[in-house]
Amino acid sequence: MSGKGHKVFFLDRDGTINIDDGFTYKIEDWRFTERAPEALIALRDAGFKLAVITNQSGIAAGLYTAEDMKKLHEYMEEELAKSGAKLDYIAYCPHGREDICDCRKPRTGMAKQVEAALGPIDYGNSWMIGDKEADLGFGKALGMHTALITSRFWEEDKLSDRPDLIVDSLFEAVKMVLSIR
Repeated sequence: MSGKGHKVFFLDRDGTINIDDGFTYKIEDWRFTERAPEALIALRDAGFKLAVITNQSGIAAGLYTAEDMKKLHEYMEEELAKSGAKLDYIAYCPHGREDICDCRKPRTGMAKQVEAALGPIDYGNSWMIGDKEADLGFGKALGMHTALITSRFWEEDKLSDRPDLIVDSLFEAVKMVLSIR
């Protein structure tokens, strides 16, 4: 930890850590993205804390419950542990897209939850990675470095802001981030 706080790698969940097939909430539908556990281990080895921040509007829509999501997160953590990977914190927003809350990305309320759990964060030396513009907006709002994973959810020439990196996977982003450090 530096004088300013922890370096944290903030990670979107769906499309970043796991394959995004739409509202993922069943254990039988869980699949890691290619080399995701390996990427998380490399980040921890490089001194980053790891925090998942995930919008879960399926809860507000009644597609699944917060308990369903928590069971899936337990499963994800168990599977990561098998490979030696470990997360420091998981924050989620259960609200719908139209709800007014401070936690739905790109708003930054989940960062407050992470900071309450982990202590001070050095945002200038932290990263946000995800596959949607909301992830990019979250990271930019907090002054973090940002990596955007290529996905069906955005087009490069229509982005409202520029990420530091555009990558095809979490693993590729980690490889690039750690090679520049």
